[in-house]
Amino acid sequence: MRLGIIDIGSNSMRLVIYEVQEKSYKIIGQIKRSARLGQGMEDGYLNKERMDYAISALESFKGYLDSRETREIIAVATEAVRRSKNKEEFLSKAKIALGREIKVLSGEEEAFYDYYATVNTLDLRDCLMFDIGGSSMEIVHIENRILQDSVSIPFGSISLTEKYNLKSSRKNEARLAKFLETSLNEVPWLKNAAGLPLVGIGGSVRTLGKIDRYRKDYAMFIAHNYSLEKQDVDEIYSLVRDYICDSGKKVAGLGRDREDIFIGSVAAVGKLMETTGSRKLFVSGAGVRDGLLFEYILGGKKRIRNVLDFSLDNIINIHMYHDYEGRELFRHASAMYAALCRKYPYLTGNGKVLKTAAYLYDIGTSLNYFQRDRNTFYSILNAPINGISQKQILMAAASATTTSNNDILRDYFSRKMLTDRDIATIEKLGMLIKTAEAINHGRLSSTRILSCTVSDKAMEITASVTEDPRFKEEELASLSYQFRRAIGLELTVRFERTSKEKQPKIKALEGSD
Repeated sequence: MRLGIIDIGSNSMRLVIYEVQEKSYKIIGQIKRSARLGQGMEDGYLNKERMDYAISALESFKGYLDSRETREIIAVATEAVRRSKNKEEFLSKAKIALGREIKVLSGEEEAFYDYYATVNTLDLRDCLMFDIGGSSMEIVHIENRILQDSVSIPFGSISLTEKYNLKSSRKNEARLAKFLETSLNEVPWLKNAAGLPLVGIGGSVRTLGKIDRYRKDYAMFIAHNYSLEKQDVDEIYSLVRDYICDSGKKVAGLGRDREDIFIGSVAAVGKLMETTGSRKLFVSGAGVRDGLLFEYILGGKKRIRNVLDFSLDNIINIHMYHDYEGRELFRHASAMYAALCRKYPYLTGNGKVLKTAAYLYDIGTSLNYFQRDRNTFYSILNAPINGISQKQILMAAASATTTSNNDILRDYFSRKMLTDRDIATIEKLGMLIKTAEAINHGRLSSTRILSCTVSDKAMEITASVTEDPRFKEEELASLSYQFRRAIGLELTVRFERTSKEKQPKIKALEGSD
């Protein structure tokens, strides 16, 4: 089934088409138009030229939806339409163009869908989330993954830039800062979020992250869950201010469609961090559209219990065959990992990396079985994985393909994204997955690890098996040198033959980290 979601914002309009299979989904199409409906609204009316452009965009959206045979459609509009005096005229024309009603979200509803997207895609229990659009800024205080307070403030990238144009006068910089300070101080509950990390939503925040990655020469260009320090935001503000005031060079990562309205957004982000004392900003690639999607597929406003598990299951359900063994490999590997952490304490804290690598260890076969390692590396690196950091995604990609990734990893190591300790961790986690694959060799669901202990010289595993283990033993024998080299231990695996009916059901240490 295909679902189309249209978000008519103050700066841009976007259509995203999803292929939905029960609670799993993937994006199969997207169109974005820079309608800038919030531009030139000093008198409170939508500009006719901007409005006509938006109606034409909706007509093109409808044609695209029809061509992709998308019958389920959710269409919403936010601040610019919400506060316009001629919104009924716009909505009437929009209904004709699209062939259906468009819902105008209230500020509270917009804040909720931003919150709902955040808690279902980021593994943060407490944070201050904000979404800065063209004409409004929604701020939400999240505590223990529950929405505590929210507010919609009527300023955004377009309105701030129009009111405080730095290019026309540098004196407007102080006026802009004072306005932002006064506006934020009028939010009484903001003090309750003091010191919490910020989660930013919207094109301006994603651009902030993109500029920072260019500055730092990061090889990874995944926007979601990228983090910046307060100093990074301040430095980017200075770079952009100097550029738009013709005293600095062009800023890499700042697109032409946003450079004339970007400075107001960066100023707002910096002032919010200053007001709350926050030192860390996480970039979210999710927003209102994602909140609407989760409401649709989850059948209400339920929160996903485990963000990482949900995203991994989503990838497997969409891209892999029904008896894919990634989850089985993790059950075996996690037992070995728990034992190994006692010998190598520095491995502790990498349980999510191991889970991601084990679950997706063979995802590359969906493209080409015979190039699966290289395809797996890049597939994990670019997959929509939620709940872990950029670095953890890179380490998972490398761990899943540890025997063939050395040439690829050199580039990331040279860019200082990985340390010597990270490389050692990757080698050990990757070896655990290879060992788990050998233990699992043959008939699916035929093996259970009963115990795993680590001494000074060896890792000793006892496993029950419902089939002749000789071929598993051959696979393990072929790994003995690699295991000894990567782990620093001998490997001994003893199989106990049992019937399928007597096979013990042992729950893996999935919570270990």
